[in-house]
Amino acid sequence: MNNLTSLQRKLLYLGGIVLLLIPITWLGLPAEPAHGAGNQGSPGGYLAQKRAEYGLGESDLGNVDPASSTMNLLLLGFRGIATNLLWMDAVEQQRNKDWASLRATTESIILLQPHFLKVWQFQGWNLAYNVSAEWDGVADRYYWVKEGIKFFKKGQGRNKMYGELLWYTGDTTGKKIGRSDEQKQFRRYFRSDPDVARFNGGPDPDVNPNSRDNYLEAGEWFQRANDTIETYGIEQHIMAPYLFRAYPARSQFDYAAALQREGNFGEVTQNAWSEGFQQWTTKYGKMPFECELLGRRIHLEVSGDEMRDMVAREVAQNLPDGKRESFWVNRYQDTTNYRYWRTRSLVETEKLMAEAHRELYEGQQALFRADDATARQRYTDGMLKFEKILNEYPDLKVEDEMIEEAILAQIGWRQCLELVDEEVPEQYPLKEFWDAHPMRHGTVKQEFDRQRRGAR
Repeated sequence: MNNLTSLQRKLLYLGGIVLLLIPITWLGLPAEPAHGAGNQGSPGGYLAQKRAEYGLGESDLGNVDPASSTMNLLLLGFRGIATNLLWMDAVEQQRNKDWASLRATTESIILLQPHFLKVWQFQGWNLAYNVSAEWDGVADRYYWVKEGIKFFKKGQGRNKMYGELLWYTGDTTGKKIGRSDEQKQFRRYFRSDPDVARFNGGPDPDVNPNSRDNYLEAGEWFQRANDTIETYGIEQHIMAPYLFRAYPARSQFDYAAALQREGNFGEVTQNAWSEGFQQWTTKYGKMPFECELLGRRIHLEVSGDEMRDMVAREVAQNLPDGKRESFWVNRYQDTTNYRYWRTRSLVETEKLMAEAHRELYEGQQALFRADDATARQRYTDGMLKFEKILNEYPDLKVEDEMIEEAILAQIGWRQCLELVDEEVPEQYPLKEFWDAHPMRHGTVKQEFDRQRRGAR
């Protein structure tokens, strides 16, 4: 190299630059969009093609004021700092109830960081829970809940390989619509939108394209989340896999329970519980889950006989707890409440349980309309049937939902006695629940009062 003249060295450097430009150009050539019928466009270089394949392109600068300090940061390459400033603007706009500006700022945030899942998670939740709570009208609140769901769906469209946003869509569709204080109205709006001018008495197709119950729609999103994880092999980071995978079946249980709360105790509700039982035991229960400390996969649907045989083999092999499959199956079952939901969904398909629920519901409705004689009779008949079922399935007696229903019935029945100045007898149905859980009387009474207000 030292023997070369200055001109020769310059020519050599120039030749090296030209050679390096060839792979750089091949790798980094930007994609060219199609312009009209005669120009088909170009997929670009290798990196552009990979960005398109995995949906990683982030060339859009969003709806940012070109004269603002945020735009200056963008032009200098400080996309993250610019996004933080926009996020601070969004918080201030929400505090000032500047909803139009909040919407625009949120759009800019997601254009700048479309693949940062936390942005989608927080802002979707913020719209559905925080922003909706700022409005007085139930229809207005529902509008913003829908905006949160639509936001999650938009995020899923930009992040197709990840199951988290699918799960958040299902969780908001199920929980926010089906368990909020406005659940009665929200569940009705989900199938018949209050914006009659736009949707002609039907649902908003952007949140309920199949015109079905919110819990069934939520279950579909949960199932899509599971399928996405299986397809792409990218595990979610919301909760343990064996908890995450349970949500399609759990949503079916929520649907059946919602039908009961609304006074439906016939064949449709029993079939809903039966479908939940099948999903829980034959689909979810048979899923294999990795148990790292055990070194192999296990599934949760294990019968009593199978468990006893498993324990006998492990005892004979003198295995420690951490190496026993029975130990981990029991632990996973306890964490997911697997045995309870298996028993509960099976019991709910029985005619006697349906009659008990129906009579307790009719007793409550009669009490709310001041027909205390009918209320007392319905409560008594329902409590007797409910007690009989629980005695047949004693494992259910320690579960919160069963305890709450028993105490809820007791509160209504006792109010019937108060109306006629009658003392509570020494023995009565479901007495063991009332005596065993005195600390829960107050919270269940609050739920009873909430249901009374909702019935007006």
